Amino acid sequence: MSKSSSRGNFITILSIDGGGVRGIIPGVMLAYLESQLQELDGEDARIADYFDVIAGTSTGGLVTTMLTAPDANNRPLYSAKDIVPFYLEHCPKIFPQPT
Repeated sequence: MSKSSSRGNFITILSIDGGGVRGIIPGVMLAYLESQLQELDGEDARIADYFDVIAGTSTGGLVTTMLTAPDANNRPLYSAKDIVPFYLEHCPKIFPQPT
């Protein structure tokens, strides 16, 4: 994204576990973190601005995609606050219950 988050010899990594519909849990935590970062650095601050690498497995990969998919200006298309509403709307299709 627009800023490098590397500090000296450190590489910052965000890893998000899978777990199906439990992707709501990191969504809530990341929305809170992003809101705190926005208080410090302005409303355009996004989680992707603060990590060099963001990775996830299964549902964590969906969250990762939402945090890093670029818009036309190469900024994150979604903010972390979009994750929980996305899961609430789409989880029945993404994670159908066995019948």
